[in-house]
Amino acid sequence: MNLRHINLSSLDLPEFEAHNNIPEHQLTEISDSIKKIGVIEPVIVRKKNKRYEIVAGCIRYRAAKLAGLKAVPCIILSLSDDEAEIMKIHENLKRINLDHVDQGNTFIMLREKFNMTEEGISSIVGKSVSYISNHINLVSQDKELAADVKSGLLSFSQARELLKVSDIATRRYYQKYCEREGATVEILRQWIKEYKDRQAIDVKSEPSSSSTPIRYEQHSDLRICEACDKPTKITDIRQVFYCPSCHTAIKQAISDEKNKLPPKNHTDTHQERP
Repeated sequence: MNLRHINLSSLDLPEFEAHNNIPEHQLTEISDSIKKIGVIEPVIVRKKNKRYEIVAGCIRYRAAKLAGLKAVPCIILSLSDDEAEIMKIHENLKRINLDHVDQGNTFIMLREKFNMTEEGISSIVGKSVSYISNHINLVSQDKELAADVKSGLLSFSQARELLKVSDIATRRYYQKYCEREGATVEILRQWIKEYKDRQAIDVKSEPSSSSTPIRYEQHSDLRICEACDKPTKITDIRQVFYCPSCHTAIKQAISDEKNKLPPKNHTDTHQERP
């Protein structure tokens, strides 16, 4: 192992950097720490074209520049392209919290640059194949959805469920509702299941032929209010969270109040859940 101080001007960032957007406050905190105690952990580099490419420690490098340092301690390793990428993965996925979008971009880079399969990536990073596949799908199939995950408007679990909706307009409808009002993954999963069941019924009910395209019936996305039994648009529904005992007590109180009302003279027609 070769350890020595190298001028920052001789260091290059890697062609692919997993951290696309480092929060400014995080970089400032690290920089302030470096001003006080210096760079404690060396940056790992490799020789490349008479210069040095950073393999692990890009954030430390940026923070050192911000702190005004001229050089940083570096460990120089002899690494091939494949070996360097594997080390970067271990640095970024196992030691630093990469967000879900950056992880997806990293997996795509490994697939495209090194012709790695999802199984191969899985064995390197220690994640399941489905984990790799879901992150690749998020980044490659829906940029708008990925942007919401990146900004924190949606969780990765919500985005994963939304990707199961193939119709983009319907996906955006549920996406915007999640952004505005919030929805647990369990509720979102139920909505999407009901949507898919409805689509399957529509397909079976429409005779298909080469001359007649399949038409999908437009449904109103409604829920029945548990208090007044009135069909209400999803966008107007409000979520509340109770423990099981409180939920039972509240439903019983609502039921008691309903029993005090005079019976209706007309047949109550509830609309089907979407």
